[in-house]
Amino acid sequence: MTPPPKVAVHLDEREKAALVLRNTKNLVEDLAGVEVEVVAHADGVEPLRTGGPQAALMAQLAGRGVRFVVCENTLRSRNLSEKDFPGYVETVPSAIVELVVRQAEGWHYLRP
Repeated sequence: MTPPPKVAVHLDEREKAALVLRNTKNLVEDLAGVEVEVVAHADGVEPLRTGGPQAALMAQLAGRGVRFVVCENTLRSRNLSEKDFPGYVETVPSAIVELVVRQAEGWHYLRP
């Protein structure tokens, strides 16, 4: 039996946040057992902030097991902290390193 797929979704553009979240929703709804991690850096962190335009969908996806991570390098460069994001959003030291490591672990890479 094939293990469920794992997908790292790259978000680095504010304008693509709605698309990324819709794609993530489709993955979760249509691909049984999929594990998804949305990895954000640069302008991609902005729409994930608390109270952002996609807050309801993000919360729904997090409730379904989607992991959201933001880049600590980006946060430092923008004077942001974990407190600027919903409690389910985690940080990683470097988003680019996170994406490379996930791919080395066999995760699929998606950049809408």
